Amino acid sequence: MAVKKSRPQYAQIEQPFGCEPPVVHCPICGQATVDIEGGGATPCPHLAFIYIGAANEYGFTSVDFERRTEDNDDEEVDFEISLEFLSNAGYGNNLLALEVTYGGMACGPVWYTDIYGFDYGSLVKGEKS
Repeated sequence: MAVKKSRPQYAQIEQPFGCEPPVVHCPICGQATVDIEGGGATPCPHLAFIYIGAANEYGFTSVDFERRTEDNDDEEVDFEISLEFLSNAGYGNNLLALEVTYGGMACGPVWYTDIYGFDYGSLVKGEKS
């Protein structure tokens, strides 16, 4: 009998319209993933990726994430970082993806979605989650 592989965990969060996007912190170590002043990623060892929906590209990818997804065509991702995509990359329930949607006004209402992936499989011996 084949053992079914566990699936990555995926949480969707929608901010109220007009609220600033949240500063997402690593659920393992508590480090902020983005430097608000500088605007760049501040990756901790547990951050697998940050996908920026407005730019339709990754703002950060870990070496492990790049290795796992090197056979995938970037055009296939096209905003959808799905459970299937993450499962095909070899992640199980050790990966938590947080999808954060937020909106505001430009020339009209606009919505953006960013996705942050945290790899619990990257915990080092003795580290607590």
